[in-house]
Amino acid sequence: MKIIGIYGALDWDANLFDKADTYIHDAGATLFINGIHIRSINEERLTRIKDEGNFPYKSIEYVLGGYAKEEIDVVCYPTSYNDVFQKQLVDGTASRMIKEQFPNAEIWLLSHHLCHAASTVFTSPFNSGSFLTLDGLGSGIWDFASGHTRGGENNSIGYFDKSKHIFRFFRGTGDLGMNSFGEYYCNMSQMIYDDKHKELMQQESKLKPNVVENLQFAQNFDVTPKEGKIMGLSAYGKLLEGQGPPTCISTLFPTSHFGIDRWEFGMPEVHFYDYEMLYNNLKGTVEDKAYYVQYWFEKSLEYLIHELKKDYLEEDNCFAGGTFLNVCANTILRPLFRNIHIPPFTNDSGIHFGAAAWGAYRSKETIELPHNIALLGKSYDDFVPEEKNCKHYDNFDDLCEFLAKELDDNKIVGWFQGRSEYGPRSLGSRSLLMSPKRSENKDILNDRVKKRETWRPFAGIMLEEKVGEYFDPGFVSPYMLYSQTSITKKLPAITHKDMSCRIQTVNEQQNARMYQLLSKLQPPVLLNTSFNQSGEPIIETPEDAISSFKKMDIDYLVIGNYLLWN
Repeated sequence: MKIIGIYGALDWDANLFDKADTYIHDAGATLFINGIHIRSINEERLTRIKDEGNFPYKSIEYVLGGYAKEEIDVVCYPTSYNDVFQKQLVDGTASRMIKEQFPNAEIWLLSHHLCHAASTVFTSPFNSGSFLTLDGLGSGIWDFASGHTRGGENNSIGYFDKSKHIFRFFRGTGDLGMNSFGEYYCNMSQMIYDDKHKELMQQESKLKPNVVENLQFAQNFDVTPKEGKIMGLSAYGKLLEGQGPPTCISTLFPTSHFGIDRWEFGMPEVHFYDYEMLYNNLKGTVEDKAYYVQYWFEKSLEYLIHELKKDYLEEDNCFAGGTFLNVCANTILRPLFRNIHIPPFTNDSGIHFGAAAWGAYRSKETIELPHNIALLGKSYDDFVPEEKNCKHYDNFDDLCEFLAKELDDNKIVGWFQGRSEYGPRSLGSRSLLMSPKRSENKDILNDRVKKRETWRPFAGIMLEEKVGEYFDPGFVSPYMLYSQTSITKKLPAITHKDMSCRIQTVNEQQNARMYQLLSKLQPPVLLNTSFNQSGEPIIETPEDAISSFKKMDIDYLVIGNYLLWN
């Protein structure tokens, strides 16, 4: 069977972040044929609009390749929380509109959290275990009396056994704006970011011109949520005495009823949590407020996990939802279980993958994935650059030898190899690379290329077998979802204020070409950041790479065995 998972707004503009009744982000498509994964892509990579949420026309064409829409047997569509979609779901418009695109397909409208759960369960190596989905809000729940969406999924659990074909999903529901880790962190992050930006701009006369320029660039071109930026800022703050947990997440524990849909028993009162009041009551610097948000996020999540372990969670666990993009929180949760699996597309970028994977599972097909689940897009191996300053290397090892010397000489390299990453992070296929051995390289890369805020750290990438020599506790981390503590002074450009690093480990099977390059370096570590400027999606095609290379102040671009320079 040909099964496609799609996600995105059906007939409205979903890219308006400030309009909750229409906002959807991370649209895209995934194709499975007879249980075999073919391709996944997010629409932003193709439209070049960050967090694109509109209907994924380009993604559908991308994953279908030469297949026609008429050949699709099943379309799996994750439902979402907003009034526009919920109205279309209730009156049948949603199914009709999807059917217009895929006239011969069955249309399966699925729970948002079910799709998150499927994205982690079916990419995990575990035969059996439990799963947990945590985010802001998942599928909405329509209130016929008011004519509005009145609540939605925000915490869901379940159990699976692949050999017995068991997948038990229990949707957790909560009041709108309450009891949600994602809502808490998103709302607080935006206020912290706005205040930090305002504070720095008031000091404009004391700042270096390049710092002011970067701040203005980041503010003007990145209108997306600010969670990741505030996670980095939190390392500069401290928890002030007497600042206890906010009720919006501390009340999660006694009011969660997994496996019971409270909405069946009548509509409870809806609570809109006043995040602005919480923020205004916090004392200290902006950095202290960021620390407060991160600290209680971690503590509350840790407490929830301890409670769920008593009755629900197994020793092998699969987590999904935007909550688990927080690498600091993930790092605290990791030692609490025998095994944890989080996919590299744990946020809504992976939800159409989960939908398609669920479709294959429900159709009793055996799911087959590539060895590296971070690289699910296209490769462009036949591409030949038509550029004046270009050299082809017959031997890729010779190219790596040259790049290793240039990187050690502090050059910046654009790296384009193999299948594109699927998910929000650059994991060794569409990367900007630089030496991590000089502390000033963080500022050099920021000023010349990325135009990011000065407090944000850069990540690293290194050989898997060497991680214990440079980081504690030194565990394998192929998807950049955890932080580890640097135990060396040799890597200052990727070591954050608190001595942490979001390090990615690489082995030869998962990414042979990156492994080959890293093997030429001493230490075998590079600063690795996404190939894009602030506010832009990661590049997808070779044409994107060349266009960005010409606009960016970087020294080399590598596409396959080709070396380009300006």
